[in-house]
Amino acid sequence: MTQDHSLNLDELFYPKSLAVVGASPKRGYLRRWGGNTFIEGAINLGFPGNIYPVHPKAETILGLKAYKTIREIPGDIDLVIFSIPHTAVLPVMEDCAAKKVKFVHLFTAGFSETGRPELIELENKLVAMAREAGIRIVGPNCMGLYCPEGGLAWTSEFPRTPGPIGFVSQSGQLAGHFVQEGADQGLRFSKVVSFGNAADLKAHDFLDYLADDEKTRIIGAYIEGLKDGRAFFETARKITRKKPLVVWKGGQTEGGARATQSHTASLAGSVQVWEGLCRQTGIISVHSLEELIATISALQWLPLPTGLNVAILGGAGGGSVTMTDLAEKEGLKVPHLTEKTIRAMEEFVPVQGNSVKNPLDIMGALFDGGPKVFTRLIDLLREDPNIDALIFSQNIEMFFRRLDRSFLDDFIRMTVNSMHQLKKPLYLVLGKARSLEGEALRQDVEKRYHLYNMATFSSFTMAARVYYNLKRYRDFLEKNQIPIPEFPKPSKRFLDVF
Repeated sequence: MTQDHSLNLDELFYPKSLAVVGASPKRGYLRRWGGNTFIEGAINLGFPGNIYPVHPKAETILGLKAYKTIREIPGDIDLVIFSIPHTAVLPVMEDCAAKKVKFVHLFTAGFSETGRPELIELENKLVAMAREAGIRIVGPNCMGLYCPEGGLAWTSEFPRTPGPIGFVSQSGQLAGHFVQEGADQGLRFSKVVSFGNAADLKAHDFLDYLADDEKTRIIGAYIEGLKDGRAFFETARKITRKKPLVVWKGGQTEGGARATQSHTASLAGSVQVWEGLCRQTGIISVHSLEELIATISALQWLPLPTGLNVAILGGAGGGSVTMTDLAEKEGLKVPHLTEKTIRAMEEFVPVQGNSVKNPLDIMGALFDGGPKVFTRLIDLLREDPNIDALIFSQNIEMFFRRLDRSFLDDFIRMTVNSMHQLKKPLYLVLGKARSLEGEALRQDVEKRYHLYNMATFSSFTMAARVYYNLKRYRDFLEKNQIPIPEFPKPSKRFLDVF
């Protein structure tokens, strides 16, 4: 199927009416699974239209009037979710055709992903029926849609507040982890889709829609295999000229490729071909969920790097050595500061217990002098031509075990203020704490940074890797004469406080 550039998915993500076939009147745990989870997700997000549970016997489900069949539902239906055995889907698709339904989402599994010829044929027959009726299919074998503004979700646990991140995933489980773990990192989402087998609508169809979606500023994706590589290539080129596209490609090992075939009936393709496609199109290629979330966080809240030269702050002794090694292993450089910067720093940083060489070890002076010392340091790094960015590693557990907790607010404000004062990227590393108390404090500090639109990284290696990812993306934009995105604006909370 070739790419349909006229395809409009607005009514898929913003349906005026929703029917769920396979909703259940059972109570307890089972009530919260299957079709009911989609109804609860829609109710939690304040779905603006009518919700129609479909069950052959129930009178009401989750407080909503139930209908025995799709045909009995009054009025038009924009979206129908199938949560029924695969053996029952054809009659329901006939009902959808009779009701002139526009979109169906097949949560139902048991089709081409099994590899069984008769179930591959069933999937093909289902798609043929839908095409004849003008119905588009999401799936089968997928979790479907999450759109906070449209009132759609496959769980009531997803955030209600929308944001600028779009995400397209072949895996429903990974899409769920991305939303929940991304939300913990301060991300919010415009539209997320899990598309499974992609029997009808493919990855490039959803990506093409998000490319033109004004609600979406950054796009992420998890792809296992491509059923139309040429269309994906063209769509990726279109996207990266408008907004960043970050992709985690699954199935990059022999075992992973084999698992891909059984998971979503997709062919994974070679690693070399994939990496070549990324270089040509400007896709930011990542290799884990953590890197995916961290890269998108940096794109949302940090300016793109202009160079690879970084100043490092926060290490002492051996820590400085290891952080320098880690930075350079990820492709960054840790250069000398200019003599002018060093001489100026020596005027307010005591020699004993501190080092004004890069990597910087001046935490003692910082704690003694507070924000005033840090402000002077940031001023010097901003003007130093040898430095393109600052990576600041904060050991929260150690810092606040030795200091009065009242210092915490001042320390956070000082760091947030420095991000906008520096005028260069500031990558903030908050390493995991050793104790439960320390980790609880670290997580609290991390959430407070996110309120000020500051990206945080769980390790120095991840910060350095993401920085390098974004520098390569900037290189692609400059090479192709594509405008560089503006520096992210401070959050309203930042403006209120500072």
